[in-house]
Amino acid sequence: MKKLFSKIARGEEGVTLLVVLIMMTLGSVLVIPTLNFAATSIETGEVFEEKMEALYAAEAGVEDALWKMINAIPDNFPHSYELTDINGMTVDVVIDKITTIAGVEIGDFGVHADWLIIDKSITYDEGIYTYTITITNDGDGNIKIEGILIDFPPGLDYVTGSTGGDLYNDDPMVVGDATTGITIYWQFDPYPTIPMTESRVHFFELSGPPDVSGVEGHCCVEARRQDEGTVWDTDSSPFTVTAQAKDANGTVIATIRTGFWESGTTSITCWQVNP
Repeated sequence: MKKLFSKIARGEEGVTLLVVLIMMTLGSVLVIPTLNFAATSIETGEVFEEKMEALYAAEAGVEDALWKMINAIPDNFPHSYELTDINGMTVDVVIDKITTIAGVEIGDFGVHADWLIIDKSITYDEGIYTYTITITNDGDGNIKIEGILIDFPPGLDYVTGSTGGDLYNDDPMVVGDATTGITIYWQFDPYPTIPMTESRVHFFELSGPPDVSGVEGHCCVEARRQDEGTVWDTDSSPFTVTAQAKDANGTVIATIRTGFWESGTTSITCWQVNP
């Protein structure tokens, strides 16, 4: 009996040793990938943290540019400058005028842009906005109108066949949709003339829910005479701000580009991260 127990004990010792060796082998196989995963997780977290800090830095650049456009508008565009030590980064900021909207080239103000006066009125009834533009020639000669462009916020659609008035009756080119906002553009041919001291009316309809924010849109009228140029209503003009956050090596980590309207206050129309 004693010999039997000795044999069993010796057999168990052999099994125990085998199990220990197997566990050690499995442990060595699992530990390395686990350590690699932990190292990768730490590295990924550091990269994510740097990216977030860069995005906050770029956003600070955009906010600084918007402040400038409200309080100290630059004399010339594009206007470039640099912010330092924003989350330990440098932020390059560029403010520039927008020259193209919805594929339509937008000219600059002329010397006598104030000769062309733009007034808007909007009424709403049962899902339809009736939009009326009155253009007055306050200059000392006849003015020919090349086109009218209006940019609208989301929530509105142009009503086909609704254009009328003294200038043009054809439907405009419509770019975009109600989800993102539409831009409508009438290009006149031949150019309608507004005699000195007289006014002309242009109207159309938009469909949409009541109380759409910004329903008045941003309207510009292009005049034939060079000294009028492009005239925007309510002294609003389209601009863009690009802010790039760079690390100590000058590598761009994050970029934010914002489109906005300047009219005493700023109205942001788009926001792109790393465009």
